[in-house]
Amino acid sequence: MEIQPHYCLRDENVTVSFYRQSHTPIDCGKIVIDYQIIDAFSKIVTKEHMTLDDQKQDVTIACPHCGHYIIQVNRIKCFDLLQCFSVTKKVSLQKSFDVMPHYYPVDIMLQQVHMYERQEDHPLNHQKGDDYSEIFEIRSYREGDELKHIHWNMSSKFQELLVKVGSEPLQERWLLMMEYKENNDFYDEQFDYFYSVCVSLLKTNKTFEIVTSSHDPLQVQFVDSLDKLLVSIKWIMKNPIESLDFSLMPRSYCFIHGQNLEVHHQ
Repeated sequence: MEIQPHYCLRDENVTVSFYRQSHTPIDCGKIVIDYQIIDAFSKIVTKEHMTLDDQKQDVTIACPHCGHYIIQVNRIKCFDLLQCFSVTKKVSLQKSFDVMPHYYPVDIMLQQVHMYERQEDHPLNHQKGDDYSEIFEIRSYREGDELKHIHWNMSSKFQELLVKVGSEPLQERWLLMMEYKENNDFYDEQFDYFYSVCVSLLKTNKTFEIVTSSHDPLQVQFVDSLDKLLVSIKWIMKNPIESLDFSLMPRSYCFIHGQNLEVHHQ
């Protein structure tokens, strides 16, 4: 059994191909294959059977909802060439595929969203860096220092050339999260919006983190590229967060519910 492709967009199709493999001198006749499709919530979405008469048979699977799905084959029924006798056999075959959300442009007001920092208790100028909007220290002039960094007022006061040393501001991260409880139109739209917000952030060179488990300690995945975003989306689809423990969240986070981006400050 093979699946092509292994992931597709919602409302597209995947193709499951069943192949005949003979291990006896005499081939059997038709083979009836019972298969079922199970989602990430262990719910049977589809239960069907198909007949394999030739060496290969393709089945088209419609994908109306986002999510991670497994196709399982648990039983086959083999007939002789004249279809007079049959043998039912239990088997264990399974393949998985992912149904991805759609992207559409969204407007994000960056100034409306508060970012959080892991080291919030530390002052901004905690170490040296290239940001001269915050000063880490003032020291004596050394050969090679740029003239634009000279602190002229203090140099005049102490009758010595003094230069400013910039700080390295703490890195800020967007923390995004959402719940995923079942496969339906509501969560399809939520996945679309979640994915679109993430892509929009990447287009503006914003990095962020996505909550992938709300257990203690909080588990997140850092995202700075489209490839990492796809990995995170697939992880959420395969390991749904049905209930978030908001008590574990940092002081600020972004919760996506349906088509809304909710900014929370604790």
